[in-house]
Amino acid sequence: MKKIKILVPLDGSDRSMHSVNWLKKFFSKDAISITLINVMEIILTNEMMDPVNSTGYDYITEDSNLVLDKAIKELEGYEVEKVTALGYAADEILRKAEKDSFDLIIMTKCSKNGLYRLIGSVTSKVVRKAKISVTVIPD
Repeated sequence: MKKIKILVPLDGSDRSMHSVNWLKKFFSKDAISITLINVMEIILTNEMMDPVNSTGYDYITEDSNLVLDKAIKELEGYEVEKVTALGYAADEILRKAEKDSFDLIIMTKCSKNGLYRLIGSVTSKVVRKAKISVTVIPD
């Protein structure tokens, strides 16, 4: 039986872990293959990206690994891969989903106020542009 490939973006917040907890309730360990992705967003200054030297990238990778490793502990027994990306969160999530032919993206909605308060700007863009199903989990 072919496993369902699921992409789970995590931003390091406790809220984003709701996706992991939801996934455990609805999918058995032998039915799915999970990829956790943490995107470290680019910061532009004067429309230029500050160069990331190797020391800076190592620091970013360490932070990302902390986020991903926390989720991996929660998913003990599941087949899990972790990915760190550098870029704009929605773009990197969509790129990974298409490149590796995922079947489903599971994300937690944002709890911010304002224009994107219903589901968040990153989640909103992923829902609008994804070529696969996106499940949005309430926070």
